[in-house]
Amino acid sequence: MTAADDWNNAIIAYRDGAPVRVKDVGRAVLDAQDYTQAGWTDTTVGVVQWYGVVAEGSAKIGSRTIQGVKPILQRDGSGFYVSPTSLVDRSVTDTADQRRYPNPLRVASAVVPATVLKQGVAFGSFGVAMDTRKKVAVPFVVGDAGPRIGEGSPALARQAAGLPLSDNIDRKSRFAGQVDDPSVLWVFFGGPAAAFDHQKESALAEQAKAAFDRWGGPERLARCAETVPRP
Repeated sequence: MTAADDWNNAIIAYRDGAPVRVKDVGRAVLDAQDYTQAGWTDTTVGVVQWYGVVAEGSAKIGSRTIQGVKPILQRDGSGFYVSPTSLVDRSVTDTADQRRYPNPLRVASAVVPATVLKQGVAFGSFGVAMDTRKKVAVPFVVGDAGPRIGEGSPALARQAAGLPLSDNIDRKSRFAGQVDDPSVLWVFFGGPAAAFDHQKESALAEQAKAAFDRWGGPERLARCAETVPRP
């Protein structure tokens, strides 16, 4: 991409299941042609500690050392930064290869806080989410860590809302399926973790569905929805 307007559509992170683009947090302008000259470690202009993007290098401000200040571009030449997850395909050792991480537009995945991880829920284990108003159950894989229960991939959000999966998420549809209230019931099954293979990405959905059926399927989920206190 050579035009500033093209960069404004670049996805730099995912928040609440929706992609965050450059234009959502700022504005791209024409400047140094080589992004390595952007002064990522120049503390005279300030530094960025990247969240949800693979970054390298460090910069020291006062007594504090900031890690991960230079974002890494994907190796495929697309011009996009790398959005990582804790669940990875270990056969892809290059952290700047987006294939190392599950595709959030195709894989229903959820994040868990440290308190849930300590209870035996591992990355690669499964669960199910259901909007109690729409009654659509979506089995998912645990893909990453986060501050609280309730964050998932766009694929999970869209399926829970009864929407089809899509590889073309634009500004107008970026929040489709998002729910920001306690109406979603989340169940984490625990148990053994599955390995992620980017060449067999659809296998995660099949394994999640199988784990849901072993747990008790729609009938048990319906009983949970009836008995779990809701705000």
